[in-house]
Amino acid sequence: MVGLLLSMVVALAMLSMYKVSARYGGQAGQDAAADAQLTAALLRTGLAVQDAGYGIASASLGTQLVVLSGAALNGRALSGSTVATGSSGNAVLWAMNTTGTAQCAGLLFKATNGGGGGLYFLGPVACSAGSVSDWSSLSWTATRWADRPAYQASNTYNQTAISFSVASTACKPFGVTASSGNVVWTLASTNRSGAPLAEQQCLFNFKAP
Repeated sequence: MVGLLLSMVVALAMLSMYKVSARYGGQAGQDAAADAQLTAALLRTGLAVQDAGYGIASASLGTQLVVLSGAALNGRALSGSTVATGSSGNAVLWAMNTTGTAQCAGLLFKATNGGGGGLYFLGPVACSAGSVSDWSSLSWTATRWADRPAYQASNTYNQTAISFSVASTACKPFGVTASSGNVVWTLASTNRSGAPLAEQQCLFNFKAP
Protein backbone atom coordinates (compact mmCIF):
# COMPACT_ATOMS: atom_id res chain seq x y z
CA MET A 1 0.00 0.00 0.00
CA VAL A 2 2.81 2.37 0.95
CA GLY A 3 4.68 1.43 -2.23
CA LEU A 4 1.64 2.20 -4.37
CA LEU A 5 1.23 5.58 -2.70
CA LEU A 6 4.89 6.45 -3.27
CA SER A 7 4.61 5.43 -6.92
CA MET A 8 1.61 7.73 -7.37
CA VAL A 9 3.46 10.65 -5.76
CA VAL A 10 6.48 10.10 -8.02
CA ALA A 11 4.25 9.85 -11.09
CA LEU A 12 2.47 13.08 -10.23
CA ALA A 13 5.79 14.83 -9.67
CA MET A 14 7.08 13.66 -13.05
CA LEU A 15 3.91 14.83 -14.79
CA SER A 16 4.21 18.22 -13.10
CA MET A 17 7.84 18.56 -14.21
CA TYR A 18 6.91 17.60 -17.76
CA LYS A 19 4.13 20.21 -17.84
CA VAL A 20 6.49 22.97 -16.68
CA SER A 21 9.31 21.98 -19.05
CA ALA A 22 6.93 21.68 -22.00
CA ARG A 23 5.47 25.14 -21.29
CA TYR A 24 8.84 26.87 -20.98
CA GLY A 25 10.36 24.86 -23.81
CA GLY A 26 7.54 25.91 -26.11
CA GLN A 27 7.92 29.56 -25.07
CA ALA A 28 11.68 29.39 -25.67
CA GLY A 29 11.09 28.01 -29.15
CA GLN A 30 8.66 30.82 -29.96
CA ASP A 31 11.08 33.44 -28.62
CA ALA A 32 13.97 31.99 -30.66
CA ALA A 33 11.90 32.03 -33.84
CA ALA A 34 10.80 35.63 -33.20
CA ASP A 35 14.39 36.74 -32.51
CA ALA A 36 15.62 35.08 -35.72
CA GLN A 37 12.93 36.87 -37.72
CA LEU A 38 13.79 40.19 -36.08
CA THR A 39 17.51 39.74 -36.82
CA ALA A 40 16.77 39.04 -40.48
CA ALA A 41 14.55 42.13 -40.61
CA LEU A 42 17.32 44.29 -39.12
CA LEU A 43 19.66 43.25 -41.92
CA ARG A 44 17.03 44.14 -44.53
CA THR A 45 16.35 47.55 -42.97
CA GLY A 46 20.04 48.42 -42.99
CA LEU A 47 20.22 47.74 -46.71
CA ALA A 48 16.94 49.46 -47.55
CA VAL A 49 17.66 52.73 -45.73
CA GLN A 50 20.88 53.21 -47.70
CA ASP A 51 18.66 54.23 -50.63
CA ALA A 52 17.62 57.35 -48.72
CA GLY A 53 18.61 60.45 -50.68
CA TYR A 54 20.14 58.47 -53.55
CA GLY A 55 20.06 60.30 -56.89
CA ILE A 56 18.88 63.56 -55.31
CA ALA A 57 21.17 66.58 -55.26
CA SER A 58 21.73 68.13 -51.82
CA ALA A 59 19.51 65.64 -49.97
CA SER A 60 18.55 67.02 -46.55
CA LEU A 61 16.77 66.09 -43.34
CA GLY A 62 13.13 67.15 -43.26
CA THR A 63 12.84 67.08 -47.04
CA GLN A 64 14.24 63.72 -48.12
CA LEU A 65 14.19 62.05 -44.69
CA VAL A 66 11.68 62.31 -41.82
CA VAL A 67 10.81 60.36 -38.67
CA LEU A 68 7.19 60.07 -37.48
CA SER A 69 5.77 59.33 -34.05
CA GLY A 70 2.34 57.81 -33.55
CA ALA A 71 2.42 56.66 -37.16
CA ALA A 72 -0.44 54.45 -38.33
CA LEU A 73 -1.48 53.07 -41.71
CA ASN A 74 -5.21 53.04 -42.42
CA GLY A 75 -5.69 51.36 -45.76
CA ARG A 76 -3.13 53.23 -47.86
CA ALA A 77 -3.25 56.49 -45.88
CA LEU A 78 -0.42 57.18 -43.43
CA SER A 79 -0.91 59.41 -40.40
CA GLY A 80 1.41 60.59 -37.63
CA SER A 81 3.51 63.54 -36.50
CA THR A 82 7.02 64.46 -37.58
CA VAL A 83 9.59 64.62 -34.78
CA ALA A 84 12.67 66.75 -34.28
CA THR A 85 16.11 65.51 -35.28
CA GLY A 86 17.40 63.13 -32.62
CA SER A 87 13.93 62.16 -31.36
CA SER A 88 12.49 58.68 -31.80
CA GLY A 89 9.40 57.53 -33.64
CA ASN A 90 7.80 54.38 -34.99
CA ALA A 91 8.22 55.25 -38.69
CA VAL A 92 10.96 56.63 -40.92
CA LEU A 93 10.35 57.83 -44.49
CA TRP A 94 12.75 58.81 -47.23
CA ALA A 95 12.89 59.99 -50.84
CA MET A 96 15.18 58.51 -53.49
CA ASN A 97 15.77 58.31 -57.21
CA THR A 98 17.10 54.84 -57.93
CA THR A 99 15.12 54.25 -61.15
CA GLY A 100 15.21 57.63 -62.90
CA THR A 101 11.93 58.63 -61.24
CA ALA A 102 11.60 60.09 -57.74
CA GLN A 103 10.08 57.65 -55.26
CA CYS A 104 9.39 57.55 -51.54
CA ALA A 105 9.72 54.57 -49.21
CA GLY A 106 9.94 53.90 -45.50
CA LEU A 107 9.65 51.62 -42.49
CA LEU A 108 6.76 51.41 -40.04
CA PHE A 109 6.46 49.56 -36.74
CA LYS A 110 2.92 48.62 -35.73
CA ALA A 111 2.60 47.77 -32.04
CA THR A 112 -0.43 45.49 -32.41
CA ASN A 113 0.34 42.16 -30.76
CA GLY A 114 -0.37 39.46 -33.31
CA GLY A 115 -2.86 39.83 -36.12
CA GLY A 116 -1.14 42.64 -37.99
CA GLY A 117 1.60 43.96 -35.73
CA GLY A 118 5.26 44.05 -36.66
CA LEU A 119 7.75 45.78 -38.95
CA TYR A 120 6.53 46.91 -42.37
CA PHE A 121 8.34 48.21 -45.44
CA LEU A 122 6.38 51.05 -47.05
CA GLY A 123 6.41 51.73 -50.79
CA PRO A 124 8.17 52.53 -52.93
CA VAL A 125 5.58 54.97 -54.27
CA ALA A 126 5.88 57.93 -56.64
CA CYS A 127 6.47 61.28 -54.90
CA SER A 128 6.85 64.68 -56.46
CA ALA A 129 10.12 66.56 -56.75
CA GLY A 130 12.07 63.94 -54.85
CA SER A 131 10.62 65.10 -51.54
CA VAL A 132 8.95 63.10 -48.77
CA SER A 133 7.47 66.26 -47.22
CA ASP A 134 4.00 65.44 -48.59
CA TRP A 135 4.04 61.94 -47.06
CA SER A 136 0.51 62.27 -45.63
CA SER A 137 -1.00 62.67 -49.11
CA LEU A 138 0.74 59.67 -50.69
CA SER A 139 -0.96 56.32 -51.34
CA TRP A 140 1.31 53.89 -49.51
CA THR A 141 1.74 50.17 -49.99
CA ALA A 142 2.99 48.00 -47.14
CA THR A 143 4.86 44.69 -46.94
CA ARG A 144 5.36 43.03 -43.56
CA TRP A 145 8.99 42.12 -42.91
CA ALA A 146 8.65 40.82 -39.35
CA ASP A 147 5.72 39.79 -37.16
CA ARG A 148 5.09 40.97 -33.65
CA PRO A 149 3.95 37.70 -32.07
CA ALA A 150 1.22 37.65 -29.44
CA TYR A 151 2.38 37.38 -25.84
CA GLN A 152 0.94 36.38 -22.51
CA ALA A 153 -0.01 39.32 -20.29
CA SER A 154 2.09 37.87 -17.47
CA ASN A 155 5.21 37.74 -19.69
CA THR A 156 5.66 41.43 -20.46
CA TYR A 157 9.36 40.93 -21.18
CA ASN A 158 8.66 39.65 -24.69
CA GLN A 159 6.78 42.69 -25.97
CA THR A 160 9.30 43.49 -28.70
CA ALA A 161 9.14 47.07 -30.01
CA ILE A 162 11.07 48.99 -32.67
CA SER A 163 11.86 52.72 -32.88
CA PHE A 164 13.76 54.89 -35.35
CA SER A 165 15.74 58.11 -35.06
CA VAL A 166 18.09 60.21 -37.19
CA ALA A 167 20.85 62.57 -36.13
CA SER A 168 22.83 65.18 -38.03
CA THR A 169 26.33 63.88 -37.39
CA ALA A 170 29.35 63.54 -39.64
CA CYS A 171 30.01 59.86 -40.32
CA LYS A 172 31.74 57.47 -42.66
CA PRO A 173 30.22 54.21 -43.94
CA PHE A 174 32.27 51.11 -43.19
CA GLY A 175 35.20 50.85 -45.57
CA VAL A 176 34.79 54.38 -47.01
CA THR A 177 37.57 56.88 -46.32
CA ALA A 178 37.49 59.36 -49.23
CA SER A 179 34.29 61.19 -48.27
CA SER A 180 31.65 61.22 -45.56
CA GLY A 181 27.95 61.50 -44.91
CA ASN A 182 26.12 63.82 -42.55
CA VAL A 183 23.26 61.72 -41.14
CA VAL A 184 23.27 58.72 -38.80
CA TRP A 185 20.13 56.56 -38.77
CA THR A 186 19.42 54.36 -35.74
CA LEU A 187 16.99 51.50 -35.23
CA ALA A 188 16.50 50.48 -31.59
CA SER A 189 14.71 47.39 -30.34
CA THR A 190 14.93 44.52 -27.85
CA ASN A 191 14.92 40.79 -28.29
CA ARG A 192 12.28 38.58 -26.69
CA SER A 193 14.34 38.34 -23.50
CA GLY A 194 14.52 42.11 -23.13
CA ALA A 195 18.15 42.56 -24.23
CA PRO A 196 18.69 45.79 -26.23
CA LEU A 197 19.36 45.64 -29.96
CA ALA A 198 20.48 48.52 -32.17
CA GLU A 199 21.45 49.07 -35.76
CA GLN A 200 23.14 52.24 -37.00
CA GLN A 201 23.80 53.31 -40.57
CA CYS A 202 25.74 56.26 -41.94
CA LEU A 203 23.53 57.62 -44.72
CA PHE A 204 26.15 58.40 -47.33
CA ASN A 205 23.79 60.25 -49.69
CA PHE A 206 23.37 63.08 -47.16
CA LYS A 207 26.70 64.82 -47.60
CA ALA A 208 28.51 66.78 -44.93
CA PRO A 209 28.71 70.52 -45.72
